[in-house]
Amino acid sequence: MISSLAAVLLCAGAFAAPAPAPAVAASTAPAAALSPALALSTYTVSTLYTGDKVRDPFMPATVGGAGRARDKNAPLVVDIHSLELRGIMRDSQSAFALFSMDNGTTLILRGRRLYDERNKPVPGITGSINMKQKRAELITADKDRQPFQLGELDAGRSKEKPGAE
Repeated sequence: MISSLAAVLLCAGAFAAPAPAPAVAASTAPAAALSPALALSTYTVSTLYTGDKVRDPFMPATVGGAGRARDKNAPLVVDIHSLELRGIMRDSQSAFALFSMDNGTTLILRGRRLYDERNKPVPGITGSINMKQKRAELITADKDRQPFQLGELDAGRSKEKPGAE
């Protein structure tokens, strides 16, 4: 029977860092002939983890420079017919509708006003939200209306059924 002190020492030895390999001159012996202590892995963090080369999923995807930052003083040009309704939410105070533009910019409809990514009102565009029907509607200054239904594709973006002519 192993004493408790011996068991603790065995467990501690299992978690201890391996001893550094002694420096070995270049050998002509095959790799299989080397002892396991000398055949340590040559992997590093940068060779195992390559996530630094992957796009950040929280940043909008840019297509051909369309995602370039705009000037702070330049007004945001919004075509309400090219927007896509991404979601409708409600907090304790009001309802929100999230829209996305083709270039990845997110707009928020809150309190009948449309706001850009800097929380500035988009001039000339108002709207309304109907939570029960999962609908939102945007209205321009010249009374152009665009209704949006959550979960429904726009007519221009819908896919035709195969064989339909």
